[in-house]
Amino acid sequence: MENERFSKIVVGGLGIVINSKGEVLFIKQKNGPYAGNWLLPGGSVEYGETALNAAKREIMEETGIKVEDGKFIATYEMIGEWKAGKYHILMITFLFKSDLEIPTNFKGHNVDGIVWANPQNISLHPTDMLILKDAGLLQISDEKIKSSLRNASITMNSYK
Repeated sequence: MENERFSKIVVGGLGIVINSKGEVLFIKQKNGPYAGNWLLPGGSVEYGETALNAAKREIMEETGIKVEDGKFIATYEMIGEWKAGKYHILMITFLFKSDLEIPTNFKGHNVDGIVWANPQNISLHPTDMLILKDAGLLQISDEKIKSSLRNASITMNSYK
C-alpha cells in the first residue's frame, strides 16, 4: 500500500503550529518515509480539498488540536528513497497559532507521539530544519541543513 501511495507525486498540506511560549507542535510519525522521526503535522491533500484545509485537517487528525487562519510560508519539494522505494513529495506549508493543550490520551492517526517543544531542543528531521528556519523559528546554518539533508539522501527545494 505504501508503494502505491508513493508511486506518484504526493501533494500535502503541512502545519507549523506555534504557541505563546514559542513551542512548536511535533508528532512522531508511525509510517512513511520519515517514520520514527519527530515531524511537523501534515499529510496528503484529498481530492477537492484545499492545501490549507488539508493542513488543518491533518493537524486535527494527528494531534487533536483544532487550528484556524493559517499563514502561507512556502511549498517544499522532497525527493528521496526509503525501504518502499522512491518518493517525491510537495508540502504546502502554513503557520498557525494555538495555545490549546494536547488532549489527554489522544491517539493521533499514524502517530506514535505528540509534543509541544522548542525547536532548538528536539531532534529535528532534516526537512523540518529548513522549514522551521524559513518560518523564523529555528536558528541554524544553511550548511548544517544542507549537510543533514545530504546525509539523509534527500533533495529538498523551497518555493516561496
